[in-house]
Amino acid sequence: MGKYGSENLFDIRGRKALVVGGTKGLGREMAACLLENGCDVFAVSRSAAPDADLEAAARAGNAKLHLYSGDVLKTDAVVEMAAAAEKTMGRIDILVNSAGRNVRRMVAEMDDESWDAVLDVNLRANFIVLREVVKVMRRQQYGKIVNMSSMKSVFGVSDDGYTAYCASKGAINMLTKQIACEVAADHITVNALAPTFIETAINRKQLEDPAFKRSLEERIPVGRIGQFGDLMGLLLLLVSDASQFLTGQIYLIDGGISARQ
Repeated sequence: MGKYGSENLFDIRGRKALVVGGTKGLGREMAACLLENGCDVFAVSRSAAPDADLEAAARAGNAKLHLYSGDVLKTDAVVEMAAAAEKTMGRIDILVNSAGRNVRRMVAEMDDESWDAVLDVNLRANFIVLREVVKVMRRQQYGKIVNMSSMKSVFGVSDDGYTAYCASKGAINMLTKQIACEVAADHITVNALAPTFIETAINRKQLEDPAFKRSLEERIPVGRIGQFGDLMGLLLLLVSDASQFLTGQIYLIDGGISARQ
């Protein structure tokens, strides 16, 4: 096959990925996607436990799954995590930075503790992970970093309780752009995925309300709620060598919302 064959461009078999937030929600699905495509995964969460589905994904892709419990809110723990990932896998080719949370408060009701709780996870912890992993990738002179942003990073919403969340994700966008500029000469790309409403176990109860679900579907030109699989093609692009000239970008995965006035 020639140099432009998809087998060469998108092949991630044998690559080594650190997935933060890799045992729950979207992070878990992205870890499974990487495993199924032959990438070894070091999946981190505060309480990582054996996961039959992730183990099955590893078998399907002839890849290795490593589970690690660590608290990304603690700097020392993040330093230890990065060192453990590098020691276990030999290198860190890919970082998927997907730890996140929200505390639903409108601005007038947003207390300092709730604001700090969201910004600590969504911004500070993600920054510390980036800083420590960039050190590893610079030694390698190679790396692919994918941050998790949101449509709420670029558009305000009338939904209750996203004051801190929107602010934190907007900050992730600029953090992505700035770090991309700083590390480009080290052959490291840094991009972010910014999905609209994706059906997860956390929000599935909301979708049981027909009026709520219908209002979401009416906003989205393709006429449906986002699914985990809608993100995976772009994830595979951004962690493969097909994206060597793509960096500092925020990719809106929105079913066309941003194209509609």
